[in-house]
Amino acid sequence: MDIAVLAGGRSPEYDVSLRSAAQVLRHLDRSRWRVWPVHLDRDGGWWPRREPLAEGADWDPNDGTCDGPLRPGRALDNLLERAAIGAVFPVLHGPFGEDGSVQGMLALHDLPCVGPDHAASAVALDKLRARAALAAVDVPMPRAYVSHMALADCNPRIEFAALEATIGSPAFVKADKSGSTVGVREIATAAELGAFCEEFRATFRRWYAEEHLIGEEITVGVLGNTGGELEVLPAIGIYPRDADYFTHEAKYTPGATDEVIPPRGLSHLQLAEVGELAKRCHQALVCDGMSRTDMIVTEDGPKVLEVNTIPGLTAESLLPQAAGAAGYSFRQLLNRLLDLALEHDGVAAKPAAGFAGAAAPAAMTGVAGRSDLESTGEADAPAVRRSNSATAPGADLDADSAVGS
Repeated sequence: MDIAVLAGGRSPEYDVSLRSAAQVLRHLDRSRWRVWPVHLDRDGGWWPRREPLAEGADWDPNDGTCDGPLRPGRALDNLLERAAIGAVFPVLHGPFGEDGSVQGMLALHDLPCVGPDHAASAVALDKLRARAALAAVDVPMPRAYVSHMALADCNPRIEFAALEATIGSPAFVKADKSGSTVGVREIATAAELGAFCEEFRATFRRWYAEEHLIGEEITVGVLGNTGGELEVLPAIGIYPRDADYFTHEAKYTPGATDEVIPPRGLSHLQLAEVGELAKRCHQALVCDGMSRTDMIVTEDGPKVLEVNTIPGLTAESLLPQAAGAAGYSFRQLLNRLLDLALEHDGVAAKPAAGFAGAAAPAAMTGVAGRSDLESTGEADAPAVRRSNSATAPGADLDADSAVGS
């Protein structure tokens, strides 16, 4: 089947998207998929490639092999007419990609799309609406202060006084529609709130604050379509080495954070509890394909920070690590996500015209989405502790944050 892979976009997470897409393009199973990369530039232009990307080739969005810039609808027409694409893999993070806008456009074209649909994506990325949806099904979350003032109109002195009276300080202030810890700061003074507002007033409109929690930061991935069988992936403990919390740099700098499976401080009972909580969040937002729920496990139990609908897919990212511990190679994970998208839309994978790749996955045994006849040549990832560092993690560390990722 011909598929399009979307990367980039009008988002502060543009660079992360390109890194995720490079990893996806490198590992897609070319015995099943013929791949058409599409670069979404920072100005909103779409640049579909004129030819499919050859197996083993590295994708360079600026190599002159793309048509553009095209408006999104025209670019999709281009892909449907030239490539006859049958599905789309949006490797997009943040606004104008993970917020339901692209997913809605794909739905209008009857194109299966990897990940949750436009409604689930829109709610999940809007952190305030997501909190409301999760609260409706009694999901435990940090206490929050929600400002009624836009970032551009924020009076730091007045807002900080109200914030401190509601949830105390220090606290984490967050922009309402972002991820990868973009638009997140820890503050303890009105001046620090003022600096946050000044930094992000031109980029984001709404903001809120959450209480500072003491506990162990973890993340739990879920694969599957709501209403069907859901697979909870192993929980990962997150332990920044030098940062006070899981900052953008701690996420994407190799060696900056120990990411450990299973988390260091959780019992078997707690691991089962956070797995069920991640599944509840996936179902509450009606997620399809995948989600990754970030939490802090406190003395009073786990508290949900956020639900990610297109988690990072870079070499350092958490969802691929968890899938690896569950027995998936990266290629098998991508096959699973594409199969879930086709299953959701009731579409059978068909060979592309003039393409000799296999149309359907081989019979599955053991781990969902894996084949006992797998012929990718990739070794299965072991379910062991994983770390961004070159060495195994040492003494236990206490996470002290309420950030999400």
